[in-house]
Amino acid sequence: MGFIKLITGFVLGAILILSFQPFGYWPISFLVPGLLYVLIRNENFKKTFFISYSFGFGLWAWGIFWIENSITVYGGANFFVGIFLTLILAAFLSFFQAFSFSLFFIFKNKNIFNAFLLFPACWILGEWLREFLFTGFPWLYLGYTTIDNFLLKGFIPILGVFGTGFMTVLISQCIFTSLFDSSINRNKKVIFTSTIFILLVFVMNESLKLKEWTKTSGSFDALIVQPNIDIDKKWSAEGRKKINKDIQKKIGENLLTEKKQKIILFWPEVTLTDPLYVKEIELLEKKLLENNDSLGVILGTLIISESGELKNSLIGLGAIKGIYDKKYLVPFGEYVPLSGVFNRFFNFFNFNRPSIIAGEGTSLLGDDFIKISSAICYEIAYQETYLKNSDSSNLLFNASNDNWFGKTIGPYQHLQIARFRAAENQKYLIRSTSTGMSAFINDKGKIISKTNIAKKNDPSESLKEKVILKSGQTPFSKMGKNPFIYFLIIIFFVSTILKFRNNVFDN
Repeated sequence: MGFIKLITGFVLGAILILSFQPFGYWPISFLVPGLLYVLIRNENFKKTFFISYSFGFGLWAWGIFWIENSITVYGGANFFVGIFLTLILAAFLSFFQAFSFSLFFIFKNKNIFNAFLLFPACWILGEWLREFLFTGFPWLYLGYTTIDNFLLKGFIPILGVFGTGFMTVLISQCIFTSLFDSSINRNKKVIFTSTIFILLVFVMNESLKLKEWTKTSGSFDALIVQPNIDIDKKWSAEGRKKINKDIQKKIGENLLTEKKQKIILFWPEVTLTDPLYVKEIELLEKKLLENNDSLGVILGTLIISESGELKNSLIGLGAIKGIYDKKYLVPFGEYVPLSGVFNRFFNFFNFNRPSIIAGEGTSLLGDDFIKISSAICYEIAYQETYLKNSDSSNLLFNASNDNWFGKTIGPYQHLQIARFRAAENQKYLIRSTSTGMSAFINDKGKIISKTNIAKKNDPSESLKEKVILKSGQTPFSKMGKNPFIYFLIIIFFVSTILKFRNNVFDN
């Protein structure tokens, strides 16, 4: 029986991936948490740990298998090493599920508080810990599925990803505990209350979806450029020549336009692969734009710091000014944590080692009219990235280099996160990537237009749209995630008191 539950846990974890993009079967997110609760609710500590670990391994083994592509293509390892290391990472990440649901066993007591508050709190606790422990990996949060869930989408600007994830698990618990938990399903008052709660949430959601938390402050024309150059060519002399030629062509085409309205060109992460000094950026601007005030360009590039180290940055040229440095770096992709240990590891597998440093500035790109809050690639998964400038920005930008994901589910998951950030802040988001998927996303997280993942040797492509600038803050962008974390702490505190009280009365 124990082996069957381990397999069931693994299958549930794997099935949960279907609720995320590119599949988008979000109703599954209402099914899996409740089924996992039914699976572990009466088990001892040891079985709870291993069933939860098996659930986590099913989730991560299928959910992040795109990392194999980045290890083999970007890191230079062979196919079998890529699979092995991806499974090792999945095995490590599974401990977060095992730990959080083992806490559920420790804190649970004989009342309905377990099902309706403690279990959802343990689920979200595991996600919160994963955001910052061991360099952090804020991926596959259950709340991201609500960007496609029309029953909960209205809560995104208020609760953020942890809050909407908590509500998803709570609704799942209301359904499954009422049906399968023998200590509850005979209690008509609990079933009635659960039903009323679910209906109330869905009714509130309909009105919240219509709520405008931010205000329109203007508009402009924007052009996303997707170079469609493979990672193996990008750093070659031929690739650099192609990109430079493409930049000059796109700028030339838009300088000749007769329209007087400002137009901004958005290029992806590390468009220019030749590292630049800050003084060289000024020379580049004069060469390309000659201080043109109707055309702005944002380019991704590597900038050499004063100490001679590299930073992954975005630079604004022409009508758009400023420099933004990436702060949340990809572990093993852009820097090596515990390098004294892992450099030997990389030498053994013949990996290419990164050498990027994190920037410190949080300045906006733009001018007096357009104020752009930026995120480079992976750091869009961190909620704080846009929150730091939420009171002064009126547009969000995500420059990425998703060609290291390959033609996997990775780019779709990344785009889903970007859509959530747009809805969370209720501001338009522009996303420019090297090989797709680039997109214009409105303030509700809906895709206005997008590109597909490019095929090999596809020519560069572009998207053009009128973008609405939105000023102001949503409740979440004002408060951030901390109030909800405090709410989780209160749940665990109450659980401790209830556990202590039950133990006293039992004795």
